[in-house]
Amino acid sequence: MTKEQVKPSLDHIQRLTDDTGLFQHAKFTIPLRSEGYATDDNARALIVATRYYALNHDEESLRLLDKYLEFILHSHHDDDAVRNLMNFDRTWMANEPAHDAFGRVIWAFGELLAQPPSEIYVPLAKERIDTAMPHIEKQYLRGMASSIMGLAGYLKRFPDANHVRECMRTIAEAIVQRYEENKQTDWPWFEDILTYDNAIIPCALFTAAITLNESKFLNVARQTCDFLLTNTFTADNTESPQVYPGGSNPQHKVGGLPVRGHFSFVGCLGWFPREGTKAQFDQQPIEAAGTILMLNAAYQATKNEKYLSLRQKAFNWFLGENDLGVPLYDFKTKGCSDGLGKEGVSLNQGAESTLSFLLGLLTMCEGCR
Repeated sequence: MTKEQVKPSLDHIQRLTDDTGLFQHAKFTIPLRSEGYATDDNARALIVATRYYALNHDEESLRLLDKYLEFILHSHHDDDAVRNLMNFDRTWMANEPAHDAFGRVIWAFGELLAQPPSEIYVPLAKERIDTAMPHIEKQYLRGMASSIMGLAGYLKRFPDANHVRECMRTIAEAIVQRYEENKQTDWPWFEDILTYDNAIIPCALFTAAITLNESKFLNVARQTCDFLLTNTFTADNTESPQVYPGGSNPQHKVGGLPVRGHFSFVGCLGWFPREGTKAQFDQQPIEAAGTILMLNAAYQATKNEKYLSLRQKAFNWFLGENDLGVPLYDFKTKGCSDGLGKEGVSLNQGAESTLSFLLGLLTMCEGCR
C-alpha cells in the first residue's frame, strides 16, 4: 500500500470534534469527554484543515477549520501566552504542565497566512503573529522550532516583513547555539537524550536555511537530520533495530543511508539517552509525521533524492513498514492508532495520532503537485 492508494479523509477528525473543538483522546474510536481538549491538538488540526482545504476546497474542511481557529483564539491569555488543557465543561485546567502549544499556534497561524481559504483570514492571522513576536524567543526548544514553521508561512505571504525575518534568524541562532553547547563527537544533537517530536528541530533549521539562505543553519540541519536518521532507520536484514550509542550503527553511513529497510522510531518507554539504550516501544505517530516533514524540507534545501526515498519510507511506517509489520492506519475508520507497542498497535485512535497521519499524507500529496 502506498500514498497513491490512500486519500486524505477527515472522517475520524469529524468524529472527534464537537461544538467546542477537537477532543484529545479516544477509547477505541469514541471520543473521551473526560479527557477534554488541548490547544496543541486544535492547532495541529487547524494546520491539517488548512492544508486539506487547499488541496480539496470542500465546505466541511472549511467548517472544521473555523472551529479549530475559534478554539485557539480562545486559548490566548492577556499576556499572549496560551492555555493548553481545557476540561469538557469548557473550564481551563489549573496548574497545567509545561507545553509547546504556543509554538504550534504560531505554526497554525503561519499556515493560514501561506494558503488562506480566503483573504478574510489574513489580517487576523497576521495580527496574532505580530502580537506574539516578543514571546517567541521564550519558548522551549520544540516550541521555537514550531514557531519557525509559522514564521516561514508569514514570509511566504509577506516576503518583505523584515521584523519577521529577523525574529526567525534570532530563533534559529538560539537553536544552533543549543546544538553547539550540547554536541559531542558521538552525539551531534541538541540535547543529551532523544525524546518526543525530535525531527521538528532539524526540520525547522532546514526551513530557516531555505528562507534566510543561511548556510550555518543548513549545516546543522544536515548533521542532526542524518544523526536522527542513523538512529531511526534500520536495514531490512535485521529482525529489530540495532542502534549504538552516538548513532555509530555500522549498517549505516550518514552520507549515504540505504533505502532498503524501515523506520523504527525512538519509543516513549525510556526514550534514548546518550550512552544509553534506545527504547524500541512505544513508537508514536508524531515521530513519523515529523520525519516526513523533516525529509521534505531536507530535499527542498539540498535536492538530494535520498531524502525523497526515505520520506516515502517514513510514510510507509503508518502502513505496516515498521518493526511489527502491522499498519497503524485504519482504512475503515480513517483514524490512526495511538502507537506501536511490543504486543501490537494501540486500539485507541486519538487526535494527535490521526492528525500526525494526515499531516504526513498531506505533505506527501503536496510534494506530488
